[in-house]
Amino acid sequence: GIRTLTALLAVIGAVNNVNANAEDGLHVPSPDWREQIIYFAMIDRFNDGNPANNDQGSGEYDPGKGSHYSGGDLTGIREKIPYIKELGATAVWITPPVAHQWWSKTSNYGGYHGYWGENLMQVDAHFGNLAEMQALSRALHGQGMYLVQDIVVNHMGNYFAYDPKNWSPADPKHGFRPLAGGVQGNAPSQIPFRFNNAADPEQAAMGIYHWTPDIVDYGDPEQEHNWQMAGLDDLNTENAEVRKALRRSYGFWIKEAGVDAFRVDTAFYVPPDYFRDFLYAEDAGNPGLFAVAKATGRNGFHVFGEG
Repeated sequence: GIRTLTALLAVIGAVNNVNANAEDGLHVPSPDWREQIIYFAMIDRFNDGNPANNDQGSGEYDPGKGSHYSGGDLTGIREKIPYIKELGATAVWITPPVAHQWWSKTSNYGGYHGYWGENLMQVDAHFGNLAEMQALSRALHGQGMYLVQDIVVNHMGNYFAYDPKNWSPADPKHGFRPLAGGVQGNAPSQIPFRFNNAADPEQAAMGIYHWTPDIVDYGDPEQEHNWQMAGLDDLNTENAEVRKALRRSYGFWIKEAGVDAFRVDTAFYVPPDYFRDFLYAEDAGNPGLFAVAKATGRNGFHVFGEG
């Protein structure tokens, strides 16, 4: 009856969307990944296509210093596709394009590499915008090539710390120390990751993060999975809200940016069971990543992790 017709129309709509996206080059079928040759490019260090986005005014840009941004961006990578293809590569793996913490006053170092997440559903201002990410995807697909995106599910940037001598696993506020965030503030802008203040009982109870100090023993599985790596705020990937937010965030890049595969950074520092949810969750609103990819026509979406 009506339910069957509604379901049929939804299927037809999904197929039409895939066909329309295939025509404009954003979504293409998955290749046999065993046959691909992947070229890795750090966005900031590779090629500067748009000098206007280099300096975001927080003292983070200085090509003469290895600790600072150098000016590379998504447009710069797109400009070099002929060069990359001539080398024999069939896919390009880029560092995280997501909005990230630009400068850490704690380490006195810049986040040009992209691994210090601030908002996982935005393109960082240094790298361009979503339209430029889409243009890179379309340009690669137009050359019979594919786009691999580096992602992080283990942590965000470095916005808080714990004094290990005063830390107490039973009391999140004990030993908690917020860190100066500079021009971007003291917390990520994205919900729920912005709820990072353990001194606030309500935020502490939400448990978006593991309220833990830095890892001191990498041979201890508890520390490896749940403590902070190099001061980076460790996400509580056992938390259902965190899991949903990460599926929503990275599903966005498949649907909206035409990404063909993910490389997972710091995969060993996340409890293994997490990835079953990330890839296969049966959630109508924010499904597992394989279902998201399949809806775009990618039946062989590839995910590989750092080990």
